[in-house]
Amino acid sequence: MGFANSKVRNPWPDNLSVAMEIHEINDVKAAVAMEIHEINDVKAAEKIYCNLQSMAVFPLPQLEDNAVLLPSSQTISTQPQLCDVSRDIQGAHNWNGLLDPMVPNLKAEALRYGNLAQLCYDAFDGTATPKTTAHVITLKEICSIRWACLKVATKSLNICKRTGKNQEHHFADGVLIERGFLSCYTSTVRHRQGAAGATVNISTRDLVVSEIERLIQVYEKEMDNLSITFTGHSLGAALATLSAYDIKQMLCTKHNFHQIPVTVFAFASPRVGNLAFAKRVEEIGVKVLRFVNKRDLVPKVPGVCMNENVGCLSKLPHWLPWTYFHVGVELPLHNNSPFIQHTHNLAYFHNLELYLHLLDGYVGSKQPFSWSGRDHALVNKSCDLLREKYEIPPKWWQEQNKGLVKGPDGKWTQPSEEE
Repeated sequence: MGFANSKVRNPWPDNLSVAMEIHEINDVKAAVAMEIHEINDVKAAEKIYCNLQSMAVFPLPQLEDNAVLLPSSQTISTQPQLCDVSRDIQGAHNWNGLLDPMVPNLKAEALRYGNLAQLCYDAFDGTATPKTTAHVITLKEICSIRWACLKVATKSLNICKRTGKNQEHHFADGVLIERGFLSCYTSTVRHRQGAAGATVNISTRDLVVSEIERLIQVYEKEMDNLSITFTGHSLGAALATLSAYDIKQMLCTKHNFHQIPVTVFAFASPRVGNLAFAKRVEEIGVKVLRFVNKRDLVPKVPGVCMNENVGCLSKLPHWLPWTYFHVGVELPLHNNSPFIQHTHNLAYFHNLELYLHLLDGYVGSKQPFSWSGRDHALVNKSCDLLREKYEIPPKWWQEQNKGLVKGPDGKWTQPSEEE
């Protein structure tokens, strides 16, 4: 989930092409300084760079000692500045003319949010005892922009258990949402507030709504320049879509802030609701850009038989509980990367790192893969897709020391949740 002020340029360079609009400049300090717009002080640039490096789970380029900073006025790029096209990037015109071919600013922004979603996977402790946990990972606030990434990690199947019909009503008349997704969004779990705090019941929806309302209060004098962006992968993409729908409804009814754009960058999203839900999402102005690997099965469900692809027939039985419709604009990604080997493992085509790799090389629907520099080794973090000639071992990613921490007594222990 991102909360942005469009007057200020985004200070978060992605890890592989530090500011695509200045890709012709190889000096990292210059790139960082220019990304920060009006900040040209060396120490300020280095401080923000260090913040990025400390918060990232992916490597960032090393700074050179004798690099020269260039003021933002010396940018030699012919690409428009992100702040000048922010509303178009947010889907104000449904990304018309921006996808085929894909403009660099939009690709950089989508990769930025995709990296935030991947950050949640990297931060998740899969070795913990079975339980349901919910965390909000918040990156530091710089230049009046606050980025927040919501991670909902569940180790229990109870929260997604389906009973009765697969859909249920929520938020508006006629709107049906897949029961499992709605349960993940609204079901409460026991959550301890701090090391010695009280235990309360809290849901994903509670976390999202409270954070959005807090940020609205912080930036209440800049409402005309704000935007809200959600992102997620797979189930996370479904929850991002549902959250965006819910938040937009809240902004329009409770706060009367119709002008705040709400956008979703969804990776490998399944269908979330019925035709009424898809229409309502469009009516209230939520913009959804869905990235879909053409060989991924997850975006094809639910609603394998009755969906948006069966034409006018889909409108006849739209009230049936097994009829689902995708929302927003779809960008199909082709598996035409020369780095990827042939595989029969269909689960690999759903991998987020593969999505980001394919997006990094995407130019247009009829254009060949054009590698932009994103580290191809990331593809093999949790799968085995790279060709053998690149000599990258499969499933190489693991947490340092598998999460164990060495204490002052020299003993290795698993830190508690509070730590």
